[in-house]
Amino acid sequence: MMKSRGFTLIELMVTLAVAAILATIAVPGFWNLIQNNRVTTQTNELVSALNLARSEAIKRGESVSVCRGGASYAAGFEVRTGENCGAGTLIRSYGEMRRMTVTMTPVNPVRITFDGRGAKDEPDESPLEFLLEPEDCGGAAGRAREVSVINTGRVSVTRTDCSS
Repeated sequence: MMKSRGFTLIELMVTLAVAAILATIAVPGFWNLIQNNRVTTQTNELVSALNLARSEAIKRGESVSVCRGGASYAAGFEVRTGENCGAGTLIRSYGEMRRMTVTMTPVNPVRITFDGRGAKDEPDESPLEFLLEPEDCGGAAGRAREVSVINTGRVSVTRTDCSS
């Protein structure tokens, strides 16, 4: 007697149905993971730029600035020596923050400058705050990041809820 090998049509259909159900459950969770990783990566780049500018200012004993690349920091930014964004020596350039919304308080300064002591070289006493949110955040809890720069130059990151 010959044994038949393989799967029956019913077994294949049940397997495909189970796979479709699992994919339907997993895809939204995977999208959230992608958004969280994107926000974390962009936040780390911004913090890296701010810390680089501060450490270079201390090392060189002169002002170093983080300058926005376009209308906002979401369009990219660069670290340059001095307080004039167009004239200083370029230390490092950072690309566009894709699929991100960046909101600043105070509203979108052209540059953030650290003096030779590593302190924020701004006349304003309030901290600078960046709010980084992924597109289609939809008011999700804990998906946005707030980056704060206080007057001493210290940079901190806080997980926060999306604004919309």
